Parts: sequence; structure tokens; C-alpha cells
Amino acid sequence: AAETGGLRPVIYRPSLIWSWSKLDVLPAIPIFNLASAMGVPFVDRTVRVGTLARAILSGLADGGVRGVQRVGEMEALARRRTS
Repeated sequence: AAETGGLRPVIYRPSLIWSWSKLDVLPAIPIFNLASAMGVPFVDRTVRVGTLARAILSGLADGGVRGVQRVGEMEALARRRTS
């Protein structure tokens, strides 16, 4: 952190964020997930807003988290969050 003036560059890069309270995006979820599975550039699996929030909190708590966090990394960070 000293080399960047105390800031740690962390970028959370979800493709489509959704929640059960926002039902209008539900039809798009399978399209994004299929496009991700097919390897369409810049399209990842969808991420629930709770998963993204837990990943950000976990990343703030862990000083070793740096760089771009894509879906897999966000899901792993979200699982580590215990409190």
C-alpha cells in the first residue's frame, strides 16, 4: 500500500448484478449466464447484489486483495466473509 500512497487498487467487475427484489432483470439472467459459458468477451455470470456486497466487505478486511475481481473471485471473497 505504501507504493500507492496508502490506496489499494481493487476493482469489482460484475457483469450483471441482480436481486430477488428487482424482478424485471430476471429474464436477462439466463442470457448473460449462457453468453458467459459460450465465452462472449466482457460477459461474466450474473452476481447477486448480496454476493457483491459480501465480497467488497471481505476485500476491505483483507489487505492482500488487489486488482480486478471477477465473478469467481467475488464468490470466493463472499464465502470468506463470516461477520
